[in-house]
Amino acid sequence: MSCDVCLRGHDAQKLPFLCPVDARNRIYSSRIKNLQLLVENQSLCSQINTLIGGVETVDAGAAAQILADDGTRQILDSSDRLRREIREAKEEIRHRRAAISARQSHLAAASQGVADRRLKDQRDVEKSTQMFNFRWSQTAEDMASTRSFLCREAIKLYGLKRTRKGSSGRYEYLLGKLPIIDLRDMESQVPEAISSSLAHTSHILMLIAHYLAVRLPAEITLPHRDYPRPTIFNLTGSYNHGRVLFPGTPGATTILQEPQSTDSGHLPTPRPLYIDKPLRQFAKENSAAFSFFLEGVTLLAYNIAWLCCSQGVSLGDKGSFDEVCNMGKNLYSLFASSCFQGPQLASTAKDENRAGTNKEEAPPSWIGRYSHGTTFYALGGADGTALVRTFRLPGPMKLADKLKKKILGETSAPDWELLDDDAWKIDDAAGFDHAKEVSGVEPETPKTESKGWMKVKSR
Repeated sequence: MSCDVCLRGHDAQKLPFLCPVDARNRIYSSRIKNLQLLVENQSLCSQINTLIGGVETVDAGAAAQILADDGTRQILDSSDRLRREIREAKEEIRHRRAAISARQSHLAAASQGVADRRLKDQRDVEKSTQMFNFRWSQTAEDMASTRSFLCREAIKLYGLKRTRKGSSGRYEYLLGKLPIIDLRDMESQVPEAISSSLAHTSHILMLIAHYLAVRLPAEITLPHRDYPRPTIFNLTGSYNHGRVLFPGTPGATTILQEPQSTDSGHLPTPRPLYIDKPLRQFAKENSAAFSFFLEGVTLLAYNIAWLCCSQGVSLGDKGSFDEVCNMGKNLYSLFASSCFQGPQLASTAKDENRAGTNKEEAPPSWIGRYSHGTTFYALGGADGTALVRTFRLPGPMKLADKLKKKILGETSAPDWELLDDDAWKIDDAAGFDHAKEVSGVEPETPKTESKGWMKVKSR
């Protein structure tokens, strides 16, 4: 090829390059070959890429097929396992249904007559309960009869009697041949008689309370080794104290001395049930001990009235001062009432039949029923508490105040006492006989008595 610049042909051996055209012409063939090689290389690359892409597609399809086969196999295994579990569950359900059916049949067989058996068992339990309650009530009645018998025998031994006093029509109550003092007439009694009567009354009251298993509201302390006189505690200090100092012991308040300050002020003070001096003299010399004594005797009377109410014995007007203070009448009403008497032996068959007919009509005895030692008629129970609330007795302090006003408020008695109408009849009869003697007619000898125009009253 000729050069466009120098217009000469190229000769590599003879002539060198004179211009760029010659150089271009020199490398043109080589460039053509390079292009051919590049085209061939590109075609080969495309073929190779085509071949490589086809292998990857085959591998991906094979892998997908393998994964699909594995998933199918797992699904088939799961379905087989589920079929097996369903089959086992159906078998278990069938066995359970069979067991339930058998159990229902057994239950139906066992529940036949359940209502009848239950009713029979209930009747048996009710019958046994009624029998138990009947036996319990019979035992309680027998125990009450035993208690009343013991009290009756104790009263017989002590000799509780009621006698009519003179022609006034008033009754006098004796215990051990000693009169039971009436708190209203206590001023006319000598100190020895008062102390003896209170001692006898306290002793028989404690014995009866022991037989009846009743805890009295006011605690009574009988003569014992450390103290030879009976005493009584107030309601708040009863049954909740330790060792106490009795009146007359060292460091305690006596009834003959003025009260002294002691270190045992927190302990309850027993009220004495005895006296050594006449009441008026005692009240003047020692007013505090006199108040203690009056409180003690009213507590004793309150105990007797409370015991009568607890055993169903009527006191008339429970709130009356006169009814509570008449201790002899209350004791006699309690221990010698018709409901307390023992069964009387009939001498003839007619009397026995009459007693048999009247036995049902006679009211039941309350003596010995309610006590603190039993649970059938328990004074500490609900029924006993309701019974105690119906007593409505006046308080011991009110009784003591009334008694103190009665004793100290009375005017000084004269040295003579006025006679009633019955006492005047004897003197009238004596005057009438004297008139007969004057007229010459021999009269009958009048009956002499100790009554006269006036009688000197002993101080």
